[in-house]
Amino acid sequence: MLEEVSQLKRQGRFDEAVIALEGVLSHTPAHFPSLIQLADVQIRRDRLDEAAAALDRAEAVAGTTAVTARMRGDLHYKARQFAGAARSYADADALGDTGTWSLERLAQCRLRLGDLDGARGAASRAVERDPSAASAWVALGDIAMRDDHLDEAEAMFRRAHDAEPANQWAYAKLVEAQVLKLPPGERAREIQVLLKTTGKENKHLAGVLAKLRSQDGDNEAAAKVWSERAKTGDLYARTQEGFALRKAGKFDEAAAVLGPCLIADPENLYVFNCYVSVQKRRGAIDELRRTLDQALPGAGRRQGAYFAALRKLPPAEQ
Repeated sequence: MLEEVSQLKRQGRFDEAVIALEGVLSHTPAHFPSLIQLADVQIRRDRLDEAAAALDRAEAVAGTTAVTARMRGDLHYKARQFAGAARSYADADALGDTGTWSLERLAQCRLRLGDLDGARGAASRAVERDPSAASAWVALGDIAMRDDHLDEAEAMFRRAHDAEPANQWAYAKLVEAQVLKLPPGERAREIQVLLKTTGKENKHLAGVLAKLRSQDGDNEAAAKVWSERAKTGDLYARTQEGFALRKAGKFDEAAAVLGPCLIADPENLYVFNCYVSVQKRRGAIDELRRTLDQALPGAGRRQGAYFAALRKLPPAEQ
């Protein structure tokens, strides 16, 4: 049965995988491998509360293991709870996780939390354990970039690209490090050339171009770059377009973009906070209330933030 579940997961048939696993667990509720598989499938389905429940059941059977700690890290990471994710990945490592996933993710979490030394330590251990761990090389490159060590960053990103030539993110980071060594007036032009030629299939290069536009102080141009990428249905790009429009002072346009983004991803607190701020600035309270009401059913564990925001709004106009 577990082999069948693994096949369903590979095919992206997650609902069927859940049905199969629940069938097993109805007969053997304490079957640890099935509980682990169920937690994994629920994380992939973005059913984070159900995933947490499955992990709780697994740990009630076998205690906290390297596997359950790693998966709890994945759960926190997907919920954008990076401090919790870092603790869980560190636990997985301490409990004997022999792969590099926990260390790579631990490095990414610590980067997001601003702990550069911690990120460097985790990423260094990951590449020592497996020199082909591309995301760990990327983390090391990001650390070097933050220290403005562009030659070192380029070398780290090149190691990542060499380890995984098909990894578009690693290639985009390598290009970013290279163009930052060019005179400011040439940087965006170099990215534009790549987007029309060898890099036109790399969606992350558009992000590099948008970042350059924003660093030049032209957030409207950055929003246009994100808008083009968002035409492919990329929700992240659409969200970044909204953020760029807000920075450009285009509050009406930002609200029009961020509202549907919030409805599509109600648990994204970054979008939630930005959208609430923009709508209050516009004085569009009724529109804000309608959007929050529409997004609320899918907000999951973020519902408290929605209720708090709704309580603070003035009464609806009659």
